[in-house]
Amino acid sequence: MNRFLCATGLLVTLTHGYVSVRASEPPEGFVALFNGKDLTGWKGLVADPPKRAKMSAGELAKAQAEADRSMRAHWRAEGGVIVFDGKGDSICTARDYGDFELLVDWKIEKDGDSGIYLRGSPQVQIWDRPDGSGGLYNNQEGPSKPLVKADRPVGEWNTFRIKMVGEKVTVHLNGVLVVDGVVLENYWERDKPIYPAGQIELQNHGNSLYFKDIFLREIPRPGAPGAGQGAGRSVLKRGALVAVVGDSITEQKLYSRFIEDYLVLCLADLELRAIQLGWSGERAPGFAARMENDLLPWKPDVVTTCYGMNDGGYRVYEPSIGETYGKAMREIVSRLKAAGSTVVVGSPGAVDTYSFRRQGLSPAQYNANLAQLRDTARDLAAEAGMPFANVHDAMVRAMEKAKPVLGEAYDVCGSDGFHPQANGHLVMAYAFLKGLGVDGQIATIAVDLKGGATASAGHKVLSASGGKVEIESARYPFCFSGDEKSPGGTRSIVPFVPFNEELNRFVLVVKGLAGERAKVAWGSTSKSFSRADLERGVNLAAEILDNPLREPFRKVDELVGRKQAFETSMIKEAITRFRTVRDLLGDDAGARQALEALRARFEARHAALAAEVRAAAAPVRHTIEVRGE
Repeated sequence: MNRFLCATGLLVTLTHGYVSVRASEPPEGFVALFNGKDLTGWKGLVADPPKRAKMSAGELAKAQAEADRSMRAHWRAEGGVIVFDGKGDSICTARDYGDFELLVDWKIEKDGDSGIYLRGSPQVQIWDRPDGSGGLYNNQEGPSKPLVKADRPVGEWNTFRIKMVGEKVTVHLNGVLVVDGVVLENYWERDKPIYPAGQIELQNHGNSLYFKDIFLREIPRPGAPGAGQGAGRSVLKRGALVAVVGDSITEQKLYSRFIEDYLVLCLADLELRAIQLGWSGERAPGFAARMENDLLPWKPDVVTTCYGMNDGGYRVYEPSIGETYGKAMREIVSRLKAAGSTVVVGSPGAVDTYSFRRQGLSPAQYNANLAQLRDTARDLAAEAGMPFANVHDAMVRAMEKAKPVLGEAYDVCGSDGFHPQANGHLVMAYAFLKGLGVDGQIATIAVDLKGGATASAGHKVLSASGGKVEIESARYPFCFSGDEKSPGGTRSIVPFVPFNEELNRFVLVVKGLAGERAKVAWGSTSKSFSRADLERGVNLAAEILDNPLREPFRKVDELVGRKQAFETSMIKEAITRFRTVRDLLGDDAGARQALEALRARFEARHAALAAEVRAAAAPVRHTIEVRGE
């Protein structure tokens, strides 16, 4: 059952196109950490994790008794709310947690400052500041600020949805994604990763605080029963076949092409294969009906699904929509799991806040519908122990960032409002590649101006002298097309989606530079960088878009497009009709043999087109030259 529908006394608000529904009862799969009546299950704070670890059992017990006395003096349960009077120390859960999803409502007063410690470490920030709440404030290496400010006015209730898996944290504030899979750094011991388990703390900075509806769902770790796959780890094994499945947006053969480009070129050493099975107008039940015939004979190792846009019915959300979609998606995931496939369960995308036009239905209303289906897909993935691709939030976030710069008419979700152009498809590809768990480190080229150069796997240094390095790269950076303002290309959306930062790091590190700046020439394009930036490493894929691998990348992309066009015709015009032939002829051995032979011919043709792609994806020789200014 969808958590948004299972409780009474619901509070519903619409914000940023999302429906936020909260109740005093835990959603399905969650438990209440606060019973609404007293502080059972909570304790006072004793020191920090390293100091607690050094205490003897007797010392810890004594310190805990004193901390609990202080807690009871300054924290209380009142009217279903945990209230802090502004004095004393923080409050903590009585037990430790590893991987989890946490829901919590909070409220602060003017100039208030608080936070939620995860595994005993700071913190998901809460405060009355211009940057907004939700960021991982104490991070030094990784992002510390929220992507956007999503706080409600001071004095009003806010809702966190915090998910922590491994070292990574994702935070939604009032239904808006503000932290997306960021590593939480170990504040207490900077040279160590975050602790594998720890208490959850409600932190204070000497001001009144209010918390309620604190619900938690524990997430099994890999190796445990029901453990999810791909939680920050790649699900791609050498030689794997990845099937990209979805409706007309998939049949556009854009995000599916970008995914295949990435698999073939950016991860060339894995020798991955791909096939797309998009079908215009399809809903999840439609694919469930054809998957046995159309998909399973290919024996895919990994399947990405993208349904929901049509399942929403282009109307305001109602329970029957979620029930029908959820039932079909559960069947799809269950059958693929039984067949040995890993399923990256994708949410639906979004509709454009400017170009989506439906009589009696606003973009915000339909995005609220799609957000409900997003949550259903996410919950199904967790239930099955499968990765989740949050396509919806990625597209909404890209719109929120791009439109203020390029204008409201700059469509991210398509000129018709829901069939994206190349820009939106790049955002979709980003979401699915994140779901596949790729690490994004394409290359690290280290140049020592006093002594040669080295390169990471997938690259060979052919020569290095005087700051000029010739390299042969089997792994390409992802390359972009179009101009800086057109939604018809991928380049315009790059500043508004963290594709380069998270998935496309082609890093140059330079040591031994005498001056304060140097010019880096990559092929025919050059750019100036500071010595400090070069010593830390600059991402050439982001800094120099017109690079020497761009044209080879384009040629491979054309061949991928040709192959995927064949796949659409092969599936829709031929293979899917095998079902009708079997129904008409029944248990006819001759017909069965004929269909098997015909399928084999299609598979051979498909393999030949895939071989052309692989042959074109040849290593490229290119030159990087570093000159002091």
